[in-house]
Amino acid sequence: MMDKIGKLKEAVEDVKTKCDGISVRATSSDGRVTVVASANKHIREVRIESDALQKSSAAELEAAVLSAVNDTLREAHRTYKSEFKQATEGLIPNIPGLDLSKFMG
Repeated sequence: MMDKIGKLKEAVEDVKTKCDGISVRATSSDGRVTVVASANKHIREVRIESDALQKSSAAELEAAVLSAVNDTLREAHRTYKSEFKQATEGLIPNIPGLDLSKFMG
């Protein structure tokens, strides 16, 4: 049992390290805002097209940024959970409804 706990801890650390190197991105529906984050949910980059400042109101630009950030973070979360599941396969018993990845990242 202690061996499995040690392997699980190592797998979790490996997932965190791997997810630091994975980039996910989302672009607003109007294409003027792009957000890039790591799969560990750290925002790395926010790009706003220069014409967005002339063609959008502040409220429209804020909504586009918010939408792109939220979409990026959702994708980062999905990616992290997928990597976690793959790395811990066989180390955690398959209990329906048990999702330990939310406690690990």
